[in-house]
Parts: sequence; structure tokens; C-alpha cells
Amino acid sequence: MTSNGFDFFEGARTETKVPQITVRRSGQMVLTSAAVALLGDGVTHVQFGFDPKTGAVALRAATEETKGRYRLREQANGSSLVDGRRFLGHHGLNLDKAQRFAAEAFGDGMVGFHLPEGVAGADADTEKSTKGADQTAKSKTARTAKQKAAATA
Repeated sequence: MTSNGFDFFEGARTETKVPQITVRRSGQMVLTSAAVALLGDGVTHVQFGFDPKTGAVALRAATEETKGRYRLREQANGSSLVDGRRFLGHHGLNLDKAQRFAAEAFGDGMVGFHLPEGVAGADADTEKSTKGADQTAKSKTARTAKQKAAATA
């Protein structure tokens, strides 16, 4: 569309046809419609699973009565959103930036992806405990410096 010499971009609404799952830094997961289709028809809730040996994250269809279910919210662009923050936090999994993964059918109605090395399993636990130890050491050092400054004042 052109107006007063300006050519305005009207965008193009596209839908990704391949099954993908994007994990946002916040922990929210965006599933393409093709990934949701792998879960089955009419899925409104999912459960999360994690295999620490392989770093695989799986989702499976769940009913409204299933314990540990999360609502799968359909978005205007055809994708669906599910909040995975608590799940990722429970397993000590943290992504520094949003990442897109090819969705895989794991069988038994499960769909998921493999996390990159260093995010999953023992590496995440080791990193988490190392960060905690570093924070404690920094706090002690800061407290000692404040005490010394107060004593000399």
C-alpha cells in the first residue's frame, strides 16, 4: 500500500508447517500447529516429562483432571503456548536465550525435543550449586569489607 510516497509493509501472516517447539527465556513454550497435531486432536492440556540421561523434554496430552497438567492456549497465529516455567525450574533447567527445537515424536503420544548439552542433567545441577557457592562467598566478602570500614570510621 502506498500513501504520500511511503510504501507501507502490511506483513505476511505465515504459519510454520514443520513441528517445532520454541522455548522462550521465560520458560514459556510455543508449539507450532504441526507440533500440536502430533499430540492428537482436541488437546487442551499437557503434562511435561524430562529424561535427565538424554536431556529430552516431552509433552503428552492430559485431561482436565490429570494432576500436573498445564493448559495449552491456542494463539491467533495458529501456534499454541504452554507455560513451562515451573517445570523447567523444578529440574534446574535454564536457557539464556530463546531457542527453537525440532519437535520429535517420542512414541506413546509424546512429543518433545532435546535440550542442548550443558543445560540438562548434572551440568545444570553443578552450575546451580557453583553459582550458589559463588554468591555466598561474594556476600561474605562484602559483609567483611563493610565491617572493616565501619570499624575504621
